[in-house]
Amino acid sequence: MIHLLDVHSGINQTELSRVLWQHRISHRIMEHEGRQLLLIASENKLALAHDLYRRVQQGEIIPAPEASGGLLAALLPTGGSLQGLSTALNRSPLTLALVLACIALAFLAPLHRPTALTWALLYPDFSFGTRIIDLSRVVSQFTLEHFLRMLSPILLHAGAMHLVFNMLWLWELGKRIEQRQGSLWMLLTLVVLALLSNTAQYLYGGGNNFGGMSGVVYGLFAYVWMWQLFNRAAGLWLPRALIGFFLLSLLIMTWLQLDMIANEAHLGGFLAGMLFGALTASIGRLRGRDNERR
Repeated sequence: MIHLLDVHSGINQTELSRVLWQHRISHRIMEHEGRQLLLIASENKLALAHDLYRRVQQGEIIPAPEASGGLLAALLPTGGSLQGLSTALNRSPLTLALVLACIALAFLAPLHRPTALTWALLYPDFSFGTRIIDLSRVVSQFTLEHFLRMLSPILLHAGAMHLVFNMLWLWELGKRIEQRQGSLWMLLTLVVLALLSNTAQYLYGGGNNFGGMSGVVYGLFAYVWMWQLFNRAAGLWLPRALIGFFLLSLLIMTWLQLDMIANEAHLGGFLAGMLFGALTASIGRLRGRDNERR
């Protein structure tokens, strides 16, 4: 990697890191003997990185480059080109596949008008027709199908607004993680969040007739937020306004206690994302320090 900066470790480089990522300049911040070393991946970006650093130091507010239009531009690229879709497939294949699967199942297995497929994808009833969950019976009869159905409710949605809201945030948050940490890690994160948020909704929400990606969305938000707090050099970050929006919306929906809102899934996903994010970000930071010493 190309050396860009060597400053005292007490200097906060969060704003510079955010601006570099916005301009798609891959970089890494390392701490070594009381100093912060900022390295970038491409020599072709060195001049731009120097210019951005100078502007940040001067206190200039640097706008983000014009966005490609998000998911809509990827699916419906301008000029009839498939370049946007190709880019999304290459950089965020799992996130895009999830979005497309949810869109398809909104027609094939709508939650508000259940079909046979809808019932097959609902969270398993571990009470087995009774009102009591016998843990020993659950363990003895547990199958791969049960495990998959503990995940599958995230693919079900009830109506266009439910679907659109969740898919927009799944795309925005999921692609950040997948592009920085890879598809396999994104898959692991998704499984953890889906299991915990769905199980929380089943145990405390009063049944298995629920679905939606929102519990995972709140979990992804909390996960990225924790990486921003505990391992800022990884490049995962969220604007303060967006953090405030998610926290306020979670608070309001929990306070309203509407039957149509899966509050237990939201809270379960949020707490799972915080714990998983804080743990993995801390481990990643410690491993980075160990590698620097070698």
